[in-house]
Amino acid sequence: MTDPDGVRQIYEYLIESRRRFLETFRSIGWDRFTEDRDASWGSMLAIFLHMLDDEEGWWQIARNGGSLASTPDRKPGDYADFDAVAADNARVAALTRTRLAALSEADLARSVTFEAGESLTRPFDQIVRHAAIDEIAHLGEFVALLWQIDVAPPFVDWLDYEPAR
Repeated sequence: MTDPDGVRQIYEYLIESRRRFLETFRSIGWDRFTEDRDASWGSMLAIFLHMLDDEEGWWQIARNGGSLASTPDRKPGDYADFDAVAADNARVAALTRTRLAALSEADLARSVTFEAGESLTRPFDQIVRHAAIDEIAHLGEFVALLWQIDVAPPFVDWLDYEPAR
């Protein structure tokens, strides 16, 4: 993922995926969305918030370095309803799009040093690739969790999303 346009496409997919999944979550109701399902982060809400944390936090690290300890750490109890989650999702999407608009090949090629229990140095493109792959894995988790309660996910893969060329 060293091509800025390719990075933009992947993150637009993630932004749209979260929006569509959130619509599906609204259809199942707040109680089912917030129920602990013994999943990676417990509830579907907690997984969704983890995805927002990762997208915002890893882009922050990729841009500025720093420490993972200083990245967002959303808590399910801080959200009262779907509108609050949707507002935060929209804010993260706007922030990501702003960062993507300024993204260059030089950004993707440069090294970033950050603290994650120890000092690590990784290429910028590896950091944003990590964040994208983690989000994609959680989308798959959402698919499985929705199937477990007999709810069809909004879509499953890139071909269902990508506009025709």
